[in-house]
Amino acid sequence: MKWLIEKIKLWFTEEYELTVFFPGPAQVMPDGSRIESGAPKTYHCKKIVKLTTKHIIFVDMEGKRHEIKMVGDVGYDLKKIY
Repeated sequence: MKWLIEKIKLWFTEEYELTVFFPGPAQVMPDGSRIESGAPKTYHCKKIVKLTTKHIIFVDMEGKRHEIKMVGDVGYDLKKIY
């Protein structure tokens, strides 16, 4: 009976894995080039409200709403788990 409940939850629940690449410290090389490092952070969410390069709003698996605003563009990777 427990497996049936899990299957029903799987049908009605969506889960996404959102990885946001926050900008880290930048190094200026002697030749003038610039190397920016990023610090990725991964979130597991059940609903994506808004997803742009400067503004991200999502609801995590516990039902909490998160909002990320950046001045510059930030990279992200979104995967649908189920």
